[in-house]
Amino acid sequence: MAQVTFCSLADDELVAFACQLAAWAYQRRQPVLITCQDKAQADAVDEALWIREPASFIPHNLADEGPRGGSPVTIYWPDAPAPSGRAVLINLHEAVPTVAVQCGHIFEPVADSEHLKAASRQRFRYYRQQGATPQHLPLVDFLAQNQ
Repeated sequence: MAQVTFCSLADDELVAFACQLAAWAYQRRQPVLITCQDKAQADAVDEALWIREPASFIPHNLADEGPRGGSPVTIYWPDAPAPSGRAVLINLHEAVPTVAVQCGHIFEPVADSEHLKAASRQRFRYYRQQGATPQHLPLVDFLAQNQ
């Protein structure tokens, strides 16, 4: 089973969370899949990655566009063509994506709202049932430990 890291953050930081982790993985040359709740959220992540400073640009594409082999970061949502596994999965979806079993490291946000916290708890239990030992820490602590 993959390494699973849950990170606490505010509801309005989900897109920033995905971008920070995508940058972290890209610097380590690890291909990334970002799973989104819907196309609108995927578009928000896409836009946030596009407006980064030119020196910190991260090659990425939405699941239904871009090169055939994909780019270092692929953004996916339920109605998009099914992706293959990647080294890193950043899950913004409320459910565990089926592709999670193909990924080496899974990042899960734990947002402030009760609805999103409840969904995070369900995913946490699922990963434990699958034999993973999820860790839970603030994103800044994870990034500081893994520079």
